[in-house]
Amino acid sequence: MESAAAERDFAGIIQSLDESHDAVWKVARMLNDKGHAVKIPVTTKASCYAEWEDHADDGDLFIERRVEVKQLSADFTSAADWPYGEKFIVCARHSWDRAKPKPWCYIILSCSGTHAATVFDTTRQHWFVEERTDSRREDVRQQFYFCPVERVKFFKMPRSIRALTREAHG
Repeated sequence: MESAAAERDFAGIIQSLDESHDAVWKVARMLNDKGHAVKIPVTTKASCYAEWEDHADDGDLFIERRVEVKQLSADFTSAADWPYGEKFIVCARHSWDRAKPKPWCYIILSCSGTHAATVFDTTRQHWFVEERTDSRREDVRQQFYFCPVERVKFFKMPRSIRALTREAHG
């Protein structure tokens, strides 16, 4: 008889919903102040208990996370055939240092698009800096962040994504 009790307290449920909005907006503001893009879904209210399912939400708020995507000119499937040894280039040092918000992760596609590798921001304490020539620019040296390859997550791309990648790169 849970629904009978809830139906009797429908006004209390609506009041609780109204009161929860202040907390949601406070948390949204805090996350926004920390550099996160926040989305708060529209809230609708049932006019009676029988309509509650038509107004149930799928979450209080959502934050977007920054993901940087690159595609290499080399193929790989896992750490075992990673073509660059024990080091995984994450990004140019200046791009991470200046980024707001910081990327949550970097997803690097293989040349064929069949596989990818992900470096999450949680591995940041393991990154190290090396200066290299930027292969895209003649005689330009800059510092890059690298991550030990054992901290990188390798995975196979879903088939539909691979087809799109092949189409995009001829």
